[in-house]
Amino acid sequence: MSLCMFITSLFIYLGVLLSVAYFTLMERKCLSSLGIRLGPDKISVAGLAQPISDGIKLFIKEFVLPANSVKIIFLLIPCIAMLLCFLGWQIFPSNGISSSASNDILFFLVVSSLNAHVAIMSGWSSTSKYAGVGGIRGFAQVISYEICLSIALVAVMFFSMGMSFFALSDSGWSSWWGLYCLPIVLLWVTICLAEANRAPFDLVEAESELVSGFNVEFSAGGFAALFIAEYGMILLLCLVTVWSFFQNACVWTVVGVTWMFFKVGVIMFFFIWTRATYPRFRYDQLMIMAWKSLLPLVLSIYCVFFIITKS
Repeated sequence: MSLCMFITSLFIYLGVLLSVAYFTLMERKCLSSLGIRLGPDKISVAGLAQPISDGIKLFIKEFVLPANSVKIIFLLIPCIAMLLCFLGWQIFPSNGISSSASNDILFFLVVSSLNAHVAIMSGWSSTSKYAGVGGIRGFAQVISYEICLSIALVAVMFFSMGMSFFALSDSGWSSWWGLYCLPIVLLWVTICLAEANRAPFDLVEAESELVSGFNVEFSAGGFAALFIAEYGMILLLCLVTVWSFFQNACVWTVVGVTWMFFKVGVIMFFFIWTRATYPRFRYDQLMIMAWKSLLPLVLSIYCVFFIITKS
C-alpha cells in the first residue's frame, strides 16, 4: 500500500510540474495574442518545447547566494515553497495520502494560509529592502484575503453538509449551482486573484516598484522552485474553484474528468485574461478593498442568501 501511495503521489507531482510548464506557455501565448504580437514560436513546433528550454536554462545557471543573507533560511525557502505546493495537491483524489478525505476543505485552507510564510521569510532572509517590502506586502495581503476566502467556502460546506469538496457532487446537487449564486462566484474569483498574487493584485511582485518583490535575490534553481510553487498554487485554486462551484455530478468518469479539466482550463484563461486587461492597483487600494468592500459584501450576501434559502 505504501508503494502504491508513493507511485500515485509521484504521478500527481509530475502532472503538476508538467501542467505548470505548459500553463506558462499558455500564458505567454494568450498574452501575446491579446496584445496583438507574436509569442514564443522558435523552439520546436509552435514553441511547444519552450517551457522545457526555459527550465533547463534556469537549472543550469549559477545559484547566487547573497553575502548578507540568512543563508540557511534562504536555501530552505524554495524547498518549503515546493513542499507546500505538493501538500496542497494531496487533496486531489487518488490512492495516495488523501483519497477524497472528509476534511479536505480545512486542509486546503491550512496549506494556503502557510504560503504567507514563504513570502515573509524569503523577504526577511534576503536582507534586501525590495525583498523585505515585498514580503511584508505578501504577508498582509494573504492574511487579509484569507479571511474572505475562508468565508466564501462556507457556501460549499453549507450545501455539501460536510468539509469535503466532493460531498457536493455525491449529494446530487446541480453541477451548475455556481450560476445560482453568481455574486458569490464573482467574489470568489476576485479573492483568488489576490490570494495568488495575480494581476491586478500582484503588489507583492510589483516590478515597477520592487524589481521582483520577495524573490528578487533568488536565482537559477531557487527562483525556478518559487516560480513553480506559485503557479502550482494558481492551478490548485483553479481546480478548487471548479470543485466548489461547477462540480460534475459524475465527476470520476472519463467524460466527467475531461469536462472537469476543460472547466479548469477556462478558469486558467480567466486568470490570464485579467492580467492582460486590468492595470495594477495601488497597495492601499488593495487593502481597503479587502476590509471595506469585499469582507462586508461577502457577509451581507451570505446573510441574504441564507435567509432566502431557509425560507
